[in-house]
Amino acid sequence: RTSAGPAITITITIFGILWLVATIAGVYFYSKMDKANGELRNLRAKYEEIIKDNEREADNVRASINAARAERKSLVDHLMTTNRELNDLAAGNPDLSLEQLRGRVTELTGSDSEALTQTIARLQGLLKSRDAELASARERLGRLQADVDAEMQRIATIEEAVQRTADEANDRVGDYRRGVDDLRARVVGFETRVQREVEDDRSRFQDETRERDDRIADLNQQILVLRDQVRRLRGEGVSNRVTPLDEFALVDGEIAAVQPAGNTVVITRGRKDKLVIGMTFSVYGSTSEIRSINGADEYRPGKAVIEVIGIDESSARCRVVRSSRGNPVIVGDVIANPVYDPDKTYNFVVFGNFDINRDGVATPYERDALVAIIERWGGEVIDDISGDLDFLVLGRRPVEPLQPAPNAPRSIYDEYLRLKNRVDRYEELFDSASASSIPVLNENRLRTLIGEFPR
Repeated sequence: RTSAGPAITITITIFGILWLVATIAGVYFYSKMDKANGELRNLRAKYEEIIKDNEREADNVRASINAARAERKSLVDHLMTTNRELNDLAAGNPDLSLEQLRGRVTELTGSDSEALTQTIARLQGLLKSRDAELASARERLGRLQADVDAEMQRIATIEEAVQRTADEANDRVGDYRRGVDDLRARVVGFETRVQREVEDDRSRFQDETRERDDRIADLNQQILVLRDQVRRLRGEGVSNRVTPLDEFALVDGEIAAVQPAGNTVVITRGRKDKLVIGMTFSVYGSTSEIRSINGADEYRPGKAVIEVIGIDESSARCRVVRSSRGNPVIVGDVIANPVYDPDKTYNFVVFGNFDINRDGVATPYERDALVAIIERWGGEVIDDISGDLDFLVLGRRPVEPLQPAPNAPRSIYDEYLRLKNRVDRYEELFDSASASSIPVLNENRLRTLIGEFPR
């Protein structure tokens, strides 16, 4: 052994300790480095998930990184913010996903292949086209409005002209009306004057007729007297007289009352004896004066002639149409008419609508009331015109019905045929009566004829 032995041992020991420490430190740092490498690999993997190395150098990525750096934001924050702003700008909702946004765009545009900007551009083009059409329509509307204004102006001018013409026409009508009123006044005056002259002529004619009838009656009376004188001279007076029974059989009634003031008399025949208005009778002083001329059907004239003007049930009022001067009609005188027969039955045909109750409405149902009046008077109503018909009584003429439409109901067509048949029947009866010279009466004329009036 030497003196250097312990030093070497210490040195070796120190080197051994240092080696051990170094080994432990190496193992420790190696484990740390391996952990750091693992973490680095994890970070690189996560980094790769965000952006790859080959994408980092792309221009748009570099621009986004620079924009994020300028905003002091991370790239992800910048991209998320930008995405939200785009969603808000496109759909008004920043939280939409890409699929939701694409669905909204497809729903609005109807296409999943057209970009939103293309859709906007297309819609803007369509809008411009619609604006152009709207401008054109407004231009046409302006022209139409101008035409309407011009037409309204023309109408106003026409209306003004029409109003002016109407005013002028009204003025002329007023002039015509005043002229017509003046003419009417003159016509009324002329009619009054003519009527007065006619009345004067009628009165003068009646006076002349009365005087002539009186003269004829006087002459007839003188003739009767002269003939009677001749018969007496020839001895024929008594042998030619009619027996009292035959003379009495010719008497139709008597004078029951005389009214000289009205030149009327009352006789003992009336409605029950089938008297009619207008019938005339000769008046004789007695039955012995009723004689035929030479045995013929013609009888000697009486001292007066009377005409029936009013009829009651058992009497009648008559006016004296001819009388003999100095031989007036007195109570008890007898009347006679060779053709009057109270036992004769007059035949009537009654057809049409009548207004018996005077309510202003003529109906076919009131015909029965008129038939009852005729039968009460003693007449007989038959159905059709025949050889023994005396009078045809017609109501108001039926109105010609309107031809119904081809598709009218059967009931309407049947009613049309019924009304048309009544019109044809009315015309047929009137024509037949006219051709046969049968008197045609209306309700009023019938009532006047038989003396039957409403009470």
